[in-house]
Amino acid sequence: MNDIRHSLLRRDALSAAKEVLYHLDIYFSSQLQSAPLPIVDKGSVELLEEFVFQVPKERSAQPKEQTKDSVRQIIFSSLFSPQGNKADDSRMSLLGKLVSMAVAVCRIPVLECAASWLQRTPVVYCVRLAKALVDDYCCLVPGSIQTLKQIFSASPRFCCQFITSVTALYDLSSDDLIPPMDLLEMIVTWIFEDTSVLQVLMTLQLHLTEKNLYGRLGLVLFDHMVPLVEEINRLADELNPLNASQEIELSLDRLAQALQVAMASGALLCTRDDLRTLCSRLPHNNLLQLVISGPVQQSPHAALPPGFYPHIHTPPLGYGAVPAHPAAHPALPTHPGHTFISGVTFPFRPIR
Repeated sequence: MNDIRHSLLRRDALSAAKEVLYHLDIYFSSQLQSAPLPIVDKGSVELLEEFVFQVPKERSAQPKEQTKDSVRQIIFSSLFSPQGNKADDSRMSLLGKLVSMAVAVCRIPVLECAASWLQRTPVVYCVRLAKALVDDYCCLVPGSIQTLKQIFSASPRFCCQFITSVTALYDLSSDDLIPPMDLLEMIVTWIFEDTSVLQVLMTLQLHLTEKNLYGRLGLVLFDHMVPLVEEINRLADELNPLNASQEIELSLDRLAQALQVAMASGALLCTRDDLRTLCSRLPHNNLLQLVISGPVQQSPHAALPPGFYPHIHTPPLGYGAVPAHPAAHPALPTHPGHTFISGVTFPFRPIR
């Protein structure tokens, strides 16, 4: 039966099914000449299951698929890994066209290879690929971003790496480095439809603790928060005369939620004074005041080094002396619809 199986593996599905039935016809006809009731052995059943009912043989199918994926990844890496020479420009140009085409036709194997490439390649090259895709799907053809938007269900891994590269591309340092609105709306939709991102953030503290890095490795750099807060403040000033108080409030809620998750997970390392000084530039927001003032859940796993955001409660800016449990004092203004719980993220409200 093994010889027959090896022969069938070289055929397409339809001809393999016909061939296995032909061989079994001969096999059982031969048995009937020597016995009134032929024995259906395990080999015959396995051939029927694999080539008629299309059930892969577990012993061989998985290693074969793994080998195929590995070879594809190696070839992709050999083609497009930067070498620091003149050929890199040609590599990046071809890579941009290939990945853009893979997005257009939803070619998952190429997108998965591109995701691995983005994960291990220096950021300067990742930014170039991200810019090529943004140009193709956000700038050149109006409405084509819908094609990019739809690949989320096909390759979430590529989309996550793309978001990371886009974040590095648009650092808000100039008008040219502010992301297009279509791109922002697409990323918000991705995150809103699938909480892979939130789940990763919630497990981050555990992983950092296991590696003895909790409170020692800052994944969200404070220096990156400064231009973000400055940009939010600038936009708030521009929107102030336009009666856009709800939009300003929503953006500040989002910032507060991001800070809460970053601090609770140990990703943001900064002193309380630095954070309060930075946020003091912003318009007043109740939720933001609660977040930057604590309480934040103390990690039970390890002692935290100096410079880490201290997990103690002190009065928020503009309030004077505030009791440790603001919910118990109705005189303190609170933000409607939000409750502060230590170490827990706030509810997400989609942008309308």
